[in-house]
Amino acid sequence: KIRERKLKRSLDMGKYGASMAWGKFLEKRVNDNLPMNYQMLHKATKMHPKFNYVSGSVDFLVPGVKVAELKCYEPDKFSSYVSALLTNDLQQIKSEFPQEYWQMVSNSQIHKTPKMEAIVYMPYESEMEEIRQLADDPEYLNSIGMMPWEVRFITEKPISQLAVLPDDSDFKNLNIFEFDVPTEDVIFLNKNIINAGKLLLGV
Repeated sequence: KIRERKLKRSLDMGKYGASMAWGKFLEKRVNDNLPMNYQMLHKATKMHPKFNYVSGSVDFLVPGVKVAELKCYEPDKFSSYVSALLTNDLQQIKSEFPQEYWQMVSNSQIHKTPKMEAIVYMPYESEMEEIRQLADDPEYLNSIGMMPWEVRFITEKPISQLAVLPDDSDFKNLNIFEFDVPTEDVIFLNKNIINAGKLLLGV
């Protein structure tokens, strides 16, 4: 982060990966199945209201209510993450999936919301005909800022090589979990942000 500040740009070169492309491609599909009060922010970056060296991007926002983070994981991580979320045990979720958990807490503070939401999606096999049609639709791809070569794998790979659920799976395709943001975790996060700032800014 110190080097990024000197560079005045991210170290990330935005390298292509099929897993990342899969999630980006499905984001609008999920948004279209959420209530109308959700805003899809296309990963727009926003600065923290208190700490000018902290920023974050969120998938969906219900202003003043909640931030929502979408994950379209491959089967192993999908089943593990959903299983943890189903416990509704924040300590377990925090322990097993710290990156996902603290991302939600941080974004809740950036957007000043009392709630946070985890959304996890893996389409059913019966959805794949429609999904593959979207992958071949230039208008749809343009609306989500993707190029045909980025999603070619969706139409070319067999179902078994894609993150797709059998229709009779014990898991649901769309999983939504809403939590109150714990005050003690906000305090803990802010303390660590301040300590990180001392290292980052040298103050």
